[in-house]
Amino acid sequence: MVWIPADDRGPAARSGDGAPCPGPDPVTSVLTVDSSQYETPDGVWAKLTHLSARRWYPGALIGLIYQVSTFFTLWAGPGSVGTKVIVTTLLAVISIGFLVLPPLFWASSERTRMVVIAAYFLLTLTLFPFIGLAACWTWVYVACMTGMLAFRPALAIGIIGGLGAAQLVIITITGTFDDNWYIALITVSIGIMMFAFARQLESFRRLRRAQGEIARLAVIEERARFSRDMHDVLGHSLTVVTVKSELARRLVTIDPVKAEAEIADIERLSRSALADLRAAVAGYREMSLSTELAAAQAGLAAADIEAHLPRSGDGVDPNLRELFGWVLREGVTNVIRHSGSRNCWVTVSPDTLEIEDDGRGLAAVGVVGAPDVDVAATPTRGSGLDGLTVRARTVGARVLVGPSEHGGVRLTVRKAKA
Repeated sequence: MVWIPADDRGPAARSGDGAPCPGPDPVTSVLTVDSSQYETPDGVWAKLTHLSARRWYPGALIGLIYQVSTFFTLWAGPGSVGTKVIVTTLLAVISIGFLVLPPLFWASSERTRMVVIAAYFLLTLTLFPFIGLAACWTWVYVACMTGMLAFRPALAIGIIGGLGAAQLVIITITGTFDDNWYIALITVSIGIMMFAFARQLESFRRLRRAQGEIARLAVIEERARFSRDMHDVLGHSLTVVTVKSELARRLVTIDPVKAEAEIADIERLSRSALADLRAAVAGYREMSLSTELAAAQAGLAAADIEAHLPRSGDGVDPNLRELFGWVLREGVTNVIRHSGSRNCWVTVSPDTLEIEDDGRGLAAVGVVGAPDVDVAATPTRGSGLDGLTVRARTVGARVLVGPSEHGGVRLTVRKAKA
């Protein structure tokens, strides 16, 4: 009966054909965290169909399975049909309430949540005139709901403990303590367990929101850095061009020779500024293996995947570093988006780069075949690996995909031997 938020691991930005988008995206693509799954939806239907709510339903349904035996016992036992219909209706309402009330009121105020818990408890009391002591079992659901909706520890434990104490009193009064005392134990233990789970998941959601905020701030900082670079590159040159243009305009009628010289200087400065701009943009967009290693470390950490990476790629053949950077970006992106892994290993040598994970396996990247399949000879579907084979071919390398010894996928790019 655990509400498990969606496993959001920050998918990297992609172009429409599945290839990694070019440009400065170590921050904007790898560190992106989809926080929409942790935002509070508006409207009843939106709350009931939210991804977090859909994670709650399977566990809650498992907790309601044993009610089936209650229905069978009820209808197989003595009593009027009218009474059985009433009890069946009440149990159905209690079961439906257990399913839908937590998703509806997770984000409500504490007072509203306490009113919901109290109303649900009062609903269970209506069963006592019909089934007596057996109605105490429904308080397990009240304890679970309390664990999910009462955020303050003292309040939650107080309500759950009070439910257990009330059950013990009722059991003692009915003279069935020796046979039914464990009902209170089950109620209290499950309620406290649900409270602990709920608080752990709340911490998880806050962590993911914080990661999303860190990524957003990183993008802002990167944009600010690029703005500073552009200012440093163009600010001085454009200022001088402006001053010389004004001077040349005044000299056109007074001293055409000097005006021509000033115009020549403007042309030279403009060409120089254009060259500086191109160099700055090219350097900003250039694929760097070292930069991608740092981005991969941050991206995997944001996705809660343990990264096992080399400290640098300085030992790689300079002619292969750009290719290895693209492969690393695509491989880590696939690990984050598709693998469902908990670990990612990257190893580099002068002519080889390997990326491995312990996730779902080859099906996660759309490749089926024997170990170390040559991607160039194997059709893939939107995995982005096809684009890497084109890049690899230009430098005489091959891209291979196969099963990892860790249970997931191994992506290898290797310089072909002459």
